Amino acid sequence: MGRKYENMSDSELEWEHKHNNPGSWGAEEEYKRRGLDRYDNDDSYSVADIAGIGGSAVFLILLAIIMFISAVLSAYAVQVVLNHWFFTLALFFGTYYFMFRKQGCNRFFNILFFIGSYGIFTLLFPLFFEDLALKGLSFDQYLEGPKSLFDIVKFPFFYALFMVVSYFFTKFVISRTKKKYALYAELSRYNRRM
Repeated sequence: MGRKYENMSDSELEWEHKHNNPGSWGAEEEYKRRGLDRYDNDDSYSVADIAGIGGSAVFLILLAIIMFISAVLSAYAVQVVLNHWFFTLALFFGTYYFMFRKQGCNRFFNILFFIGSYGIFTLLFPLFFEDLALKGLSFDQYLEGPKSLFDIVKFPFFYALFMVVSYFFTKFVISRTKKKYALYAELSRYNRRM
């Protein structure tokens, strides 16, 4: 009888084992010997499994593309600002002056001050993060040297953190300027009444 099960195809043996003779010892042994029992729990791959694998692959590819683009853009931004450091300083102080003159209440000049702050913080980035993000090298040496995948991911990560600090710095300066002028306006109104 065992000979009969050996001559069957996989589909015939599976049909015999599951439907016709489920308690047969010979069919069960041949079924296990061929390794067909590992497919018992998941009869076939579902479309959801394949879509999940495909979705994960697409997500990982998009993540790699985003990491590459962010590394290139952050390195480019730092390089441009370092090459034009005088204009970056002039932009920061000019935008600060106009924001200060408008008492922090003009949205256009506040946005310009945000841009100036991003520029000055980008200029300061290689100085503050020389050891963490640049491996103790100058920025030009860092760009020319070999980089591992960890270094490629680390640089834009620290740059993004520094830009978040720049955002909060700008919000703080604008709010302090508004409070200062609000206090000054209250004081001058009080002095006029007296």
